[in-house]
Amino acid sequence: MTLDSTQDTGLVSRPRSPGAARDVVRALLHGERRAVDEMTVADAVLVTSELVTNAIRHGEGLRGFGCRVHAGHVEIAVEDASDAVPVTRPRTALLVSGGHGWPSVCLLARDVTVTHLPGGGKRVVARIALPG
Repeated sequence: MTLDSTQDTGLVSRPRSPGAARDVVRALLHGERRAVDEMTVADAVLVTSELVTNAIRHGEGLRGFGCRVHAGHVEIAVEDASDAVPVTRPRTALLVSGGHGWPSVCLLARDVTVTHLPGGGKRVVARIALPG
């Protein structure tokens, strides 16, 4: 369940839930040859959960998911059917429910890109730094 960098469209798996996607990322990072600290694993799992949840709730459905480890970062990619680019909503009250996911992704990831896909939809890729 890792990304194939030769693919231009479509990711290799479609987990049934944010929890299943979190499990993939957690297993990937715990299986790394070099130790990945638990804070980095937690950050990657949270970013995964937010991206997959947003694809399901706001992106007209999850089309694909993938993750892979590169030198220096883990890359998490999610595809959905919507062309709408995520935005940070203005906060009018501290106790407003929802709207925290995208800002959290942007804070935890080293960088985030959104790419429109041929035929519609988008791919969101978040890269989280690996210490060391």
